[in-house]
Amino acid sequence: MNNKLEKLYAEINQLNDELPAELAKKIHLYAQVMQWIGKYHAQATMEYGRAYAERKNVYAHALVNTPGTGVVKEGQADIDAYPYRLKEAEAEGEMHRWKNSLAATSEIINALKKQLDTLMREYNNAG
Repeated sequence: MNNKLEKLYAEINQLNDELPAELAKKIHLYAQVMQWIGKYHAQATMEYGRAYAERKNVYAHALVNTPGTGVVKEGQADIDAYPYRLKEAEAEGEMHRWKNSLAATSEIINALKKQLDTLMREYNNAG
């Protein structure tokens, strides 16, 4: 995680959920967090696409450049592509990590909005 996200989370953790102004600020900060997460998700998606293309390229080159039968060619292509499959799997995992983080943060924001709404009704009814 980058320093900007760490700073945002540190600021979020210092806010009091019982104070409407601080709760509203927390929602705003989580919206900023979502912007950063969205950027990381887009970057991870691009990295996954690159890893996939790289693996397919290595596989294709191995098929074309390996002498022998189709079975031999495919076997060599699988062997050559293996490290790239690992890289692709790692990139896919990172992409899903950011996607899940985006969804989780959205749920947190929705819960905080409901909490703020409830808090404001309580304050308005108390006065």
